[in-house]
Amino acid sequence: MPTIARPEISKPAEPARAWPSRIVRLASLALPRSAIRDRYRQEFIAELYGLPGRQQTRHAISILTHSLALRQALASPRTPTTMEATTMPRSGKPFLCRTNLHHTWELAHTPDGQRFVRCARCHKERDSGPAITGPGAASTMSTPSGG
Repeated sequence: MPTIARPEISKPAEPARAWPSRIVRLASLALPRSAIRDRYRQEFIAELYGLPGRQQTRHAISILTHSLALRQALASPRTPTTMEATTMPRSGKPFLCRTNLHHTWELAHTPDGQRFVRCARCHKERDSGPAITGPGAASTMSTPSGG
């Protein structure tokens, strides 16, 4: 007679025990007072669910020992990581300029009086190609106000 494979019945997730929960609450007191503290407390307690008792205690103690480092990280001004700095677009540059789809070219002057063409919004200088002259040049560029 063939045996029928029975599906394994998984144990329900073990709830957070009292002492690990208290340790996590103590660790969250080191964080700045705000909604951030409450959010971290809830997330830390949620991490305890499903862990066996000893692992809950070990994890809670780890959270407690790292809580001051987390506090310092939350208090210091955020600097972008190398990846963010190279992949995130700069917010000050208009989207069409950033994607190089459209620039609003204008005629500008250097302090010594030389003329050049640049974008009125992002100040990108136009490539030094043939000079724009002729009757259509005035319609593609605007002269800067105030010289």
